Amino acid sequence: MKVDFTKTVDLYWFSGSGNTLFIAKTLADFFNKQGITANLKPMEHSNPAEADLTKTTGLIFPVAVQGTYPLVWNFFRNLPAPSEQNIKDAGVFMVDTLGTYSGGIKGPLKKILKKKGFQTLGAIEIIMPGNLMRKKPKKEEDRLKVEKGIKRAEKFAEDLLKGKAVWRDIPVYSDLMSRLSRGKKSWNWFRKKFPLSVDNSICTRCRLCEKNCPTLSWSFNKEQNQMIWNKEECIYCLRCLSFCPVNAISLGGKKYLQNRGVPTGVLSSFLEEIIEEEKNT
Repeated sequence: MKVDFTKTVDLYWFSGSGNTLFIAKTLADFFNKQGITANLKPMEHSNPAEADLTKTTGLIFPVAVQGTYPLVWNFFRNLPAPSEQNIKDAGVFMVDTLGTYSGGIKGPLKKILKKKGFQTLGAIEIIMPGNLMRKKPKKEEDRLKVEKGIKRAEKFAEDLLKGKAVWRDIPVYSDLMSRLSRGKKSWNWFRKKFPLSVDNSICTRCRLCEKNCPTLSWSFNKEQNQMIWNKEECIYCLRCLSFCPVNAISLGGKKYLQNRGVPTGVLSSFLEEIIEEEKNT
């Protein structure tokens, strides 16, 4: 289905290790080069109910537990219906990044959006370097994945502009798989099995984990002079682990190698800019 891409594209993104932000930036750069204004909007600082559906909407996020994170599911569910804004041709597309396989996102998300009245323009899954429990460096393998990811993202954007993108899913199976990430049991299991902790002997108290956390799961205790993890809010996006400047954060009592899809400053600048805008409104 071909949609008028002469209008602005709002790219709503969520990212843990930065892989998804990297792909979101790749898409934005491609659209901008085609003369199409592309706005990058972090999901955790965007109110989905206020999305402007006169613009084409892009949803860009990581796969987690064969689906995606609770924060991202909530964003999908709270998007407005095009009829609420008296719009008949509201177009939406999705891009997810993953290590190997999802199974529980494309079909369920398409159902949510179709029910709201969106025109589902296309969906693609892009394999990127993993950030979960990395034990060995894989520089060459990671480089090749990133290069392939860029090509896939740009080809998908080109197909969107030509009306050739597709949104395929596996009925029934994808609905069943989505239960893993949409329910609370999986996330409670992670919190119990793999608690996050900080090595206070090397932690610099820069509080970057607190600043970057999308669910405010980290806070600084002045009396104890250390970072405190609130497991009840954590969704295991591992942004804290990925971007800690001294790799002081452990998962399940074990230290792992970090993976950053973008430099620390790139992620921080996006979030700080949005937070500053919120303070001034």
